[in-house]
Amino acid sequence: MPGKILLSEQAIITFAAGVAALASGSGALVGTLDCRASGNAPDMFAALFSLQVQWATVTGIAAGTSVADLYLVPVLDGATVPDVDLTPGASYVPFQHRAGGPFVAAKAQTAAANALFQSGVVELMPVLYNVYIINRSGQTISSGWTMKALAAAAQYT
Repeated sequence: MPGKILLSEQAIITFAAGVAALASGSGALVGTLDCRASGNAPDMFAALFSLQVQWATVTGIAAGTSVADLYLVPVLDGATVPDVDLTPGASYVPFQHRAGGPFVAAKAQTAAANALFQSGVVELMPVLYNVYIINRSGQTISSGWTMKALAAAAQYT
């Protein structure tokens, strides 16, 4: 008898980052997304990411401005991390690890107002990922920013 394959959500993962302000061009390790069987996103096939930020000063963040890039860097053996550069103001993560497209402002941003951005669907493999963000807004992101993920698995019924 045929069944159905449905997507099944997992609890939202809040990454432990955002404590410090993030200067323009600077990157940060946000946390890990572990899609292995015993990880924080076990056996997940896809995920959506959200980024909530605030700026103390806003100049030139108009609609359509890319405010940040999301990168998922696989740690294939679970221990050895590929090279990235988190040099303040000149951070670089290899382009092939960019995930879900940039976080883009849908409208002009204002200072001291929380702004929430979301990624497109990101496909996942059953590996441990280091999750990085690079600030592309041209402004310093205030401390206290947060990133979350909601992953989904296939479920046969």
